[in-house]
Amino acid sequence: MAGRKRAARIDPRSFESALRALTDELRVRWYSKALQKQAHNVLLRFLDHLREKGIRDLRAVREEHIIAYARSLQEPRGERGQPYSVATQRSYLALVQRLFRFLFREGVILQDPTLDLVLPSWKKLPRALLNQAQSRRLVSSPDPFTVRGKRDRAVLELLYGTAIRVGECERLDLRDIDLLRCQLFIRLGRGHKDRVVPLVGRAAAALDVYLKDSRPELVHDPREQALFLTTRGTRLPAKRIQDLVRSHARAAGITVRVTPYTLRHGCATHLLQNGADVRHVQKLLGHAHLKTTAIYTHVAPEDLRRAVEKAHPRERSRRRRR
Repeated sequence: MAGRKRAARIDPRSFESALRALTDELRVRWYSKALQKQAHNVLLRFLDHLREKGIRDLRAVREEHIIAYARSLQEPRGERGQPYSVATQRSYLALVQRLFRFLFREGVILQDPTLDLVLPSWKKLPRALLNQAQSRRLVSSPDPFTVRGKRDRAVLELLYGTAIRVGECERLDLRDIDLLRCQLFIRLGRGHKDRVVPLVGRAAAALDVYLKDSRPELVHDPREQALFLTTRGTRLPAKRIQDLVRSHARAAGITVRVTPYTLRHGCATHLLQNGADVRHVQKLLGHAHLKTTAIYTHVAPEDLRRAVEKAHPRERSRRRRR
């Protein structure tokens, strides 16, 4: 009933009405503000594209219009004359697909023009994969004797030690930390699911130092519950977390581009390289499907060579003869 009432209010000849209805839907379903903002900005440009092609009614959009838009994303643009990356093209088209699936579900359109749309494939792993020595240099880079250094060390150890996402790190509150039980509670992770991850070893130690020595110096309002704080006493935003990861990577002499996701990727890869069960890593990362975790199970040629030498029966018998 509620869906039919909302569909009646969406005018397919008013692009703004459709866009507003979709963003309202995202908000009601507790999608992140970042996604809501991205959907608004991307779809606004897509709807402008339709207007340029003379389309004034969403019911008139056909598959060929979607294909033409997809091709326009591949055209060179900007000062460098380069097209959007494949990952960006995929995210833009996924939002267009989300819009028309929403309109079809609400009865605004009778046919979804994106039904057979195939999203461009893209390499899911980050360009940079830090080895274990580089990861240790990175997390050890902050000054251990300053307030900000202790905070940054705790952030880096947490990202690398627990494989949490940068948005999950930003949303952490004091109530989410249990050092006695060595647990970290992640609220509203991907898919709006909560999960508990282990908080052990160096990550727990760095966080304990931060809570005792650094956070009391940063907090201005005793009512502030955010775990990680800026020098102004406010919640440390995701953008600042990304910046501190990059700056400490440079300080550690790492020349490749490093992001918080690089540390998440590194944590998962290094766990698997050292013998962790892939299902345990799946649970740590918060993946709903094992195939998502499987992208981290790529094997370096050197690792593969050592595995063959260790486990192949011909090689084992050769070692025994020696």
